[in-house]
Amino acid sequence: MAFGGIVILMFGGFLALVILIGVLGYLSAKKRREAFGALAAQRGWSYVERDDRWVDGFVGAPFGLGHSRRSENVLSGQYDGRPFVAFDYTYYTTEHSTDSEGRSTSREVSHSFFVAAIDVGASFPALEVNPEGFFSRVIGRLTNRDIELESEDFNRAFTVTCPDRKFASDVLHPRMMEFLLQHRDSAFRFDRRYILTVRAGQASIPEVDASLVLIDAILDQVPEFVWRQAEGR
Repeated sequence: MAFGGIVILMFGGFLALVILIGVLGYLSAKKRREAFGALAAQRGWSYVERDDRWVDGFVGAPFGLGHSRRSENVLSGQYDGRPFVAFDYTYYTTEHSTDSEGRSTSREVSHSFFVAAIDVGASFPALEVNPEGFFSRVIGRLTNRDIELESEDFNRAFTVTCPDRKFASDVLHPRMMEFLLQHRDSAFRFDRRYILTVRAGQASIPEVDASLVLIDAILDQVPEFVWRQAEGR
């Protein structure tokens, strides 16, 4: 076979592979939409395929990063008597590269996350709790941003930041810290009237439930006096 024929066959194979990947992606997204819609119908929740109002609903990473931000597969309703919203959040960045011959190219890269948030019905300071790595611990201590609590096990496992150290200490009482130590990969934050958790990638239905269970359980353990202070704030 002539060289030109081989090139045509290779190009045809590549094109077929691109089409196959596109079709599989479309079918996977369609299946996901159907699963979210069925879950909402089963539980009396609302579901919309896209609602970009939530793109600017919260602060802090990953919100506000990149461009072409979108919120999709949006679930909302009541969870354990509390209003909630959960959705897929995506933003894009443009990456540039230069080859050995000095030719520049650029490509769009998508970054996907799953967000679950419960409306707490009061305004809380911006407390954020994240699983801690070595570098975040060192940086947090150098900048005095990482709040140290009375449990060394908890301090080693999590990074805590909050403009109000007393609020952080009141919320992260011994029973709360013990609970979180049983969920060491958990991350959450209070953002004005919401408590939310963010995970990279897209969540399965069980992971949707797990995210809501986690932040609902955290709210259940916030002391009553903290609620009274927040309601009067």
